[in-house]
Amino acid sequence: MKKRYALLFVFLIVCWVGSVAQKTTDRVHTLSFLAGYSNILEGTSGLTRQIHSYERELSEGVSWDVGYYFHPIKIMGIGLLYSGFSSKGSHEEGSDHVHTHYIAPQVGLYCYENRYFFIRLSIGAGSMIYRNDSKVFGKSRLVRGSSAACNAGVNATLKLTRHWNLEANVQYIHAHIKEVTSLYHGKEITVEFNDDPLSVSRLNLSAGISYSF
Repeated sequence: MKKRYALLFVFLIVCWVGSVAQKTTDRVHTLSFLAGYSNILEGTSGLTRQIHSYERELSEGVSWDVGYYFHPIKIMGIGLLYSGFSSKGSHEEGSDHVHTHYIAPQVGLYCYENRYFFIRLSIGAGSMIYRNDSKVFGKSRLVRGSSAACNAGVNATLKLTRHWNLEANVQYIHAHIKEVTSLYHGKEITVEFNDDPLSVSRLNLSAGISYSF
């Protein structure tokens, strides 16, 4: 009886491996959904409290990515990336809720690939949007800005089935904002950071799933 169960187990493993190995070139589209940890490496500026420890606290947050890749040839693909970031903090005089949103077309180089696994290097350039929904002494303050940005990253993907994959990603997004608008007490002012731009460059460590078709 144990021998039969062992043979059945081996048969199921062979069937699973075979189904993955049947990956064909018509599965050239991939949608991915990832989430994880993100760190604004230079610290978060533009907050309601200009203290280094508070800025460092809000530089760490949650990131989430939605991506699409078109992979028509073996070594190269093109795609589109959206990456979001969020962090919150508070103190006795107010609070901050920082968001950033990045979107950019991508070019990917598949530097290693076999039937079950691949590694992709990606670069892209697009736009970063910064927003801080904050409060100062109980009154709302909104800070907004945007900037050109670029990214580079490395992705490792394990093929679980013919369609579903497990992904891990390390990505750096570079952006510096030179001007923001601040809305407080019904008045909007423009703040310029010519000598010391507002840094929103961040490093993402994320994982998730993707679907190939």
